[in-house]
Amino acid sequence: MMKVNSKISVPRGLAALAATLALAVAFSWSVWSYAADTVLLAGRVTSSAGSPVSGIPIRAHREKSNVTVSVYTNAKGEYSFPEWSALVPGAYTVAIQLPDFMPLTRDGVTLSAGKTTHLDLTLQPRQPTINDATASEIAMAMPGTEEQKFLLTQCSQCHSLQFALHTAGTREGWLQVVRRMAGAGRASEDPPSTRAFDQKKYIEPMADYLASIRGPGSSADIPFTPRPRPSGEASARIVVTEYDVPRGGHHDLMITRGDRRFSWPHDVLIDPDGEYVWYTDHFTNVLGRLNRKTGEIREIPFIVTGRMGRDSADDPTRPGDGRAGNPGGGSHKIAFLPDGNIVFGISGGTVIFNPKTEEFKIWPSGSVMFGVDSAGNVWYVGRSLNRLNPRTGEVKSWPAPPNAGGYDVDVDSQGRFSYNGWRTAKIGIFDPRTERFDEYPLPTQGSGPRRGEFDAKDRYWTALYWAGRLASFDANTRQIREFPLLPDVKPFGAPFLAPYSASVDEKHQLVWTTDLNSSRIFRFDMKTETATEFVMPAPYESRDIKVDRYAARPTVWIPAYRPPSKIVKLEVW
Repeated sequence: MMKVNSKISVPRGLAALAATLALAVAFSWSVWSYAADTVLLAGRVTSSAGSPVSGIPIRAHREKSNVTVSVYTNAKGEYSFPEWSALVPGAYTVAIQLPDFMPLTRDGVTLSAGKTTHLDLTLQPRQPTINDATASEIAMAMPGTEEQKFLLTQCSQCHSLQFALHTAGTREGWLQVVRRMAGAGRASEDPPSTRAFDQKKYIEPMADYLASIRGPGSSADIPFTPRPRPSGEASARIVVTEYDVPRGGHHDLMITRGDRRFSWPHDVLIDPDGEYVWYTDHFTNVLGRLNRKTGEIREIPFIVTGRMGRDSADDPTRPGDGRAGNPGGGSHKIAFLPDGNIVFGISGGTVIFNPKTEEFKIWPSGSVMFGVDSAGNVWYVGRSLNRLNPRTGEVKSWPAPPNAGGYDVDVDSQGRFSYNGWRTAKIGIFDPRTERFDEYPLPTQGSGPRRGEFDAKDRYWTALYWAGRLASFDANTRQIREFPLLPDVKPFGAPFLAPYSASVDEKHQLVWTTDLNSSRIFRFDMKTETATEFVMPAPYESRDIKVDRYAARPTVWIPAYRPPSKIVKLEVW
């Protein structure tokens, strides 16, 4: 039996912002400064019984840096860091940290140029504790129906399930908690087709369920079974490179979303020349920039005024929807404009950044989610569909269908605007040539289409957050298809997959997506219509995933949203 163990505001002054401008993690080395012709580190991992252990992530952290590189063992228990990885000569700490094995660390492992260091490791088994469990594993361990467990997993959007369940409560107490988490507005309405807990019909059933599993006198002991790591060879052919960010924080199950002591990277953007990766921060008005050659990270602050950006408890002029965890607003999606400038969305505004002059231009119209057309116009949807000219600030609007408010939007090669009906389970499309809206229901009601991208054939690939699937919408034929990420897994059922975002790799005919509930990433092959599952070397919460279209091999970047916050690169071969 396992037992659960039991806002800082952002500076507003110019002086504080100027100080933030200098935030960086600097290094005296370059990941490209050595000839990539030798495997620097290799070895074999076995259990205490002497048998090989597959699918084990080996983490190599270079001392006095913010970079950690991980590879995985194959079926024979063997591992090696490819010569093209970010591993360079120097001193490293090599570690294996998994729920079902005792932590293993080797300090002072020195890697020399032109030489392979062999390091064999033996793992001792241990009983996982509840602090090791993912939201998926906790929900699967609970009594109740699939529907009740599915609703429970949604608590992890703002905080861990360990945090949610560490204190018992009465039915009335749980009802107050659920209403506060849902927000007064959402708790009083029933959208047409969503499985989100924060609606009227689920509030009382959710409180009833929480009282049944964590009522007065109940125990915090939760016997759970870890989900098995994927055993296929393809799942081990991956290199993961982590870059710690400033204010990244530390792993703490009791941290709730929005703690402003820490960074909360939300979205990433890859430079075409490969020099930088940019990211937005959900709770601080900074634009982050990772230098891929040096590992340096800068945070560049910007100032918003009026009713734009992050709503804040200490600023009554900012909008808010009353939900706990302050989830709305902040900086989300980020993209390039045709002129090379960067655009990202904030609540009620659009921010344009010039990478050459490092100047910001902010228009008081926009949304956290948007699409960019070939002319450089920014499209977003709310009560109306809007097109912003980022050069002049001019906005043109069209009336949108009821409840159209899409979570994510995109523009195809023909200039057609599509949006995800997050609370309607529909894909919407608007053709500016005909000024006509059309909406198409997804096969699975309440599936929660969240974020996605168009491919070269004008098929929109999107993550179905509630249903745990991928979907494709053909903008030409209007055909919608859904694809499971794991065989024989039903929508809304165990293991309660929650894919948040999807990104298309046109070159390799792949679609990548995340799982918020289990720190796993999925690669979907368009040709075979099958998915490969990857377990991350650390517990990431990923709200975005972006294909690196300029990389030599299939590569994606994700922001690890929850502390310890990181920018993460995944490469497969």
